[in-house]
Amino acid sequence: SGVIGVGFYPIFGSRVWCRYGCPMAAILGMQQKLFSKFRITTNGGQCISCGNCSAYCEMGIDVRAYAQKGQNIVRSSCVGCGICSAVCPRGVLKLENASRKNRIDSEDGILGDNIDLLDLIEQKSR
Repeated sequence: SGVIGVGFYPIFGSRVWCRYGCPMAAILGMQQKLFSKFRITTNGGQCISCGNCSAYCEMGIDVRAYAQKGQNIVRSSCVGCGICSAVCPRGVLKLENASRKNRIDSEDGILGDNIDLLDLIEQKSR
């Protein structure tokens, strides 16, 4: 099975299990979207499309595409390591301590036994 797994590396890139099969990735991705303050933000107007960010991304995210569009990286596979921002020659990417507005307060989830997470998300987004 290890040979088969390694055989997929040329097709899917590194960290095949982490990116496509790990059940913990789904849990941590949801937790990151709801609770994490750290975000990779972009200033797309200054991107020169050098591709350093995408080449150095440990999770195989096409960061350059986000930077060109001026979109913040909000993919669940992004672990927020900040390598992309460190290798960016123009400083387009930044690891920032973003606002927690419209995010779920962690205390809301522990106040009661019958908390519906989807209802809580909907209330916060209004």
